[in-house]
Amino acid sequence: MPKKSQQRLEEKRSKILNTAKDVLKRSGKDTSMSDIAQALGMDTSGLYYYFKSVPEILDTILEGKYPTFSLADQAFQSIKSPLRIIKKMMTMLLEFYFDHLEIIQIVLSQVCPLWTDPDHQADSIAINNFLKAYYKANAGLLAQIEEAQNKQELSGGYPSTLILQTMRGFIFGMHASWRQEKGSRESIPD
Repeated sequence: MPKKSQQRLEEKRSKILNTAKDVLKRSGKDTSMSDIAQALGMDTSGLYYYFKSVPEILDTILEGKYPTFSLADQAFQSIKSPLRIIKKMMTMLLEFYFDHLEIIQIVLSQVCPLWTDPDHQADSIAINNFLKAYYKANAGLLAQIEEAQNKQELSGGYPSTLILQTMRGFIFGMHASWRQEKGSRESIPD
């Protein structure tokens, strides 16, 4: 393929991928080729010239974006303290999430679009009601965190939204551990 034609092809693919990122974050796993084509202002059949499917677009966007912990494992071999290894791994994960926020948003929108987009509506009224309660609980928790910060009961200088996200992350982590082994209600940490 002549150099100029190859350059135009790559520019068009790049434009498609950039637009697809926004559509994928917004529409999550329900994204179709026609959604992406519509956002580009092109015919769906034209999009198929560049990419054969939404998974192919996803694979292209996400290709090579994940940290290789096999390399990290080598770095950890010299560290003898499990606590220091945990700290190093958490730092690596946080740096990755920080550096690749858009990638994480795309992945989460594929896995759980209802959580990542507060305006997303499910087909189920019950699911929508659950999410409404979830967001109301978040608003209530956030208000209490801010009140505790104002009264100097919570310190550390962290933004209230970060504290809320950390609390929610802990709750999801506990849920994940209960899927492995669910103890008694008394085992719920204070």
